[in-house]
Amino acid sequence: MGRLDTPFSSTQEGDGLNSKLLVNHLSPAQSSPGVGSCSTGWFLCTSTGDVCLEQRFLCDQKEDCPDGEDEIDNCVPYEADSNLTVKILEKEILAPDNITRCDLTRVPPECYCRLGTHLVCRNAHLTSIPQDLDPNVTSLLLGNNSIVLSPDDLQPYPRLNQIFLDHNQITALPAGVFSGLPLVKVFLSHNLLRDDLKSLQGLSSLSRPSYLHLCHNLISNIDLVLDLVPGLLSLWINYSPVTMTNRTVSRNAQSLTELWMEGNRVQLTPGAFRGFTNLESLYLRYNGITDVGSRAFEDLRSLKDLELNYNLIRHLRSDSFLGLETLVSLNLDHNPLLTIHANAFKPLGNLASLWMGNVELSMELLMNISTHPRDETHLANLTHLIFKRFRYCGYFPHVPDCYPKADGVSSFQHLLVRLELRVGVWIVSLLTLIGNLMVLGGRVFSRDDNKILSLFIRNLAVADLLTGLYLLVIAVKDIEFRARYSDHAYYWMTSWQCTITGVLAMTSSEVSVLILSFMSVERWLCITWPLAAPKLSLGGAKMALTFIWFTGISLALAPVLYYRGQQQRFYGTNGLCFPLHLDDPWVPGWLYSGLLFVGLNQLGVILILVSYTGMFYSIRRTRANTPLSLGDREFAMRFFFIVFTDCLCWTPIIVLRIMALAEVDLRPEFYAYVVVVLLPINSALNPFLYTFTTTKFRAQIRRFLSGRGVCLCVWVPRQDTDSETTRTSFFRSATLKLTNGRDLLPALNGTAPIHTVDDTTVAEVSRSSLGKDEVVKVETRL
Repeated sequence: MGRLDTPFSSTQEGDGLNSKLLVNHLSPAQSSPGVGSCSTGWFLCTSTGDVCLEQRFLCDQKEDCPDGEDEIDNCVPYEADSNLTVKILEKEILAPDNITRCDLTRVPPECYCRLGTHLVCRNAHLTSIPQDLDPNVTSLLLGNNSIVLSPDDLQPYPRLNQIFLDHNQITALPAGVFSGLPLVKVFLSHNLLRDDLKSLQGLSSLSRPSYLHLCHNLISNIDLVLDLVPGLLSLWINYSPVTMTNRTVSRNAQSLTELWMEGNRVQLTPGAFRGFTNLESLYLRYNGITDVGSRAFEDLRSLKDLELNYNLIRHLRSDSFLGLETLVSLNLDHNPLLTIHANAFKPLGNLASLWMGNVELSMELLMNISTHPRDETHLANLTHLIFKRFRYCGYFPHVPDCYPKADGVSSFQHLLVRLELRVGVWIVSLLTLIGNLMVLGGRVFSRDDNKILSLFIRNLAVADLLTGLYLLVIAVKDIEFRARYSDHAYYWMTSWQCTITGVLAMTSSEVSVLILSFMSVERWLCITWPLAAPKLSLGGAKMALTFIWFTGISLALAPVLYYRGQQQRFYGTNGLCFPLHLDDPWVPGWLYSGLLFVGLNQLGVILILVSYTGMFYSIRRTRANTPLSLGDREFAMRFFFIVFTDCLCWTPIIVLRIMALAEVDLRPEFYAYVVVVLLPINSALNPFLYTFTTTKFRAQIRRFLSGRGVCLCVWVPRQDTDSETTRTSFFRSATLKLTNGRDLLPALNGTAPIHTVDDTTVAEVSRSSLGKDEVVKVETRL
C-alpha cells in the first residue's frame, strides 16, 4: 500500500489483520479531538493505546483489536430494540436436566411440569383453573384454553409469581381474583377485556406487579388500567385501540418505566404522554403515525429508548423531540421521511444509537442530521448508526459503528474496497486504452481501401477509448482517496469531476451500442439482399455517425442539465459515478436510467443478435453445397464470439437492472464487478474481435515483421478465404466487378447452384482475378 497520507505508520494492504490496523506513533498532543490518538474515521483499541482500527472493522463479528475489544465493547446498542433484547441475551442458560426437572408432587394428566415448579397446561381444553395442585407451584401456563375465572380459583397457591392466561376468551376479571398472591408477571393477552370496571376490576387485586400484558384486547383507556394497578413498572398493551387522546392522566403513570403500544392508533399530539415522568422505554411501532406533533414528548424527562419505526412519518420539525434530553436510542426505521428540520435532532444531546434502516435519505436530510449551523457538537455522542445505504455513513466519520459496513464498491476508507477490484480496474483500463489506441494508430498510418468501414472502426475505437479513460479516472481516484475516502466521498460524488467522468462512461456506452447496432443491421441487409439493399456512401456513413454521436452525447448530458440544481446529481449517487443503480434503484433519475439500460440498450442487443443470426443463416444457406473450409470455420467462430461478447456484456446488466427495479435483494458486490469488469468487456475486446483477429491485420503484422528481418519460418500462411464483409455494402462494389452480378445474386439467394463455368465458386473467381494480395486488401474485421 505504501506510505499513507495519515498520521500512522504504513501497513501492507490486504485482507489480513494488518490491513485493518495501524500502529500509532503520535504523542497525545498530536491526536485528533474526540477520537483519542486516532484521526477521523479510525478508532482506538484502548487496551493497547497505540492501535487504530478502521470504522468498517468495528462490530463486524471478527476480533481485530489485539484483545478483541472491537467486538465486545459497545457492539450491541443495549438501549435499542428494547431492554427485552438485553434480558433475553443475559438470561441464564439452563442445563437440560434443570429444564425438565419437576419438584411438584401433584400434576394433572393433561399438564406437565418443568423447571421444578412450573406447570404447563396449554391446549388442555380447560374451562377453569385446575384444582388440587401442589401448593408449591410458582408458575401456571394456562394459555389456549377456555377458562372462566372465579374469585377464589388461585388462592390455594400462595407462591404463585407468574401466570399466563392468554388466548382464553376471558371477558371479565372478578374482584379479588389475584389477592394475596406475589404475582410479578401477569399475561392476559388475546382475550376480550374491555374499558369498564366490571371487566377489569380484578386488576386492582394485584400488588405491585412488574409486568402486565394486555395485548390484543379491547382496551383503549390506558389511564384506567394504571389507576387499577398502582406501582406497575412495565405495561404491554400492543394491538389494542389506544389513541392517547383526551386522556384523564392517571396519578400512577409516573411509576411506569416501560410502555409497549405497538399496533395501536396512537397519535403524537401535544401532551400525549403527560404524567410519564419516569418512563425509560417507549415502543410505538406500527401505529400509522404520520406526524410527530409539537412537544408530544416534553414530559418524558427520563426516556432512554424511543421506537417510532414502521410508521408513516414524513416530517420532523424543530420541536418534534423537545424534552428528550436523556434519550439514548431513537429508531426511525421504515418511515417515508421527506423533510428533517436542521434543529430536529438538536435536543438529543445524549443520543448514542440512531436507527434509520430502510429510509431513503437525500443529501439535504443527511446534512441536517449530521450537522447543525450553530452547534459543531451536534450528535457528538453517537456510537451506533444503522442506515439503508453505505454512502450515508460518509456524513458521520466520528461514529465508530455505522451500518452497513460497505456497499460492495466502497468502504468507509476506500473508493474500491476489494483488492481484486483495485487490480481489475487497472487491467481492464489499460487493455481498453492500449487496444483501441492500436486500432486508431493502425488506421491512421496504414492505407485502407475501404474508407467507409475504416471510418466506422475508428469511431467505435474512440467510443471504446472513453470507457478506458473513465476506468483510468476511477483507478487514479482510488489511489488518491486510499485510506481516507470518507473525507472526500461527499465532495467527490457532488463534484463536476464526478459528473464529467460519468458522462464519459455513459457516452461511451451508448455510442458503442448504437454503432454496433448500426453496423450489424447494415451487414445483415447487405448479405441477405446484396443488390436490393441501398448502398451506403461515405457521406451517408458520416451523417449516420454524426447522428449517433449527437444522440449518445445528448443522452449522457440530458440528466446533467435536468438535475443541475440538486446536490445529489444523476452521476453522483455512488463513488463510481455511473448511474446503473443496482444497489440503490430508486435514486433520483432511476426512471431515465432504466429507460437507457433496460430500454435502449436492450433493443440494441436484440438488433445485434437478430442481425448476426440472420447473417449466419444466410451464409450457411448459400454454402450448403460447399465443404466447410478452414476459413469458414474461423469465420463462424468470429461470428459466435461477436454475438457472445455483446450478450455477455449487456444481457446480465439488463437482467440485473430489472431485478433491482423489482426490488430483488442483490448482493452489493454485484455493482462493482458489473461496472469495473462486465460493462467494459466489449470496449476491451472489440479491438481483438474486429481488428486483431482478421486476415488483413495478420498479413500486415507478417509484412511488418518480415521487413525488419524477423524470421517467419514457422509461420506458414494459409490460403485466404472470402469473409462475410465482402458481401456488405463496404465491399459489394469490388465483388460485383469480378462477377458483374450475374452469378452472385442467385447464389446468395439460394435459387441457383453456387458453381460457375468449370465448377469454380464465386470466391475462387475472385481470388483468381485479384490474386492473394488483392484479396487481403478487401479482407477486414467483422
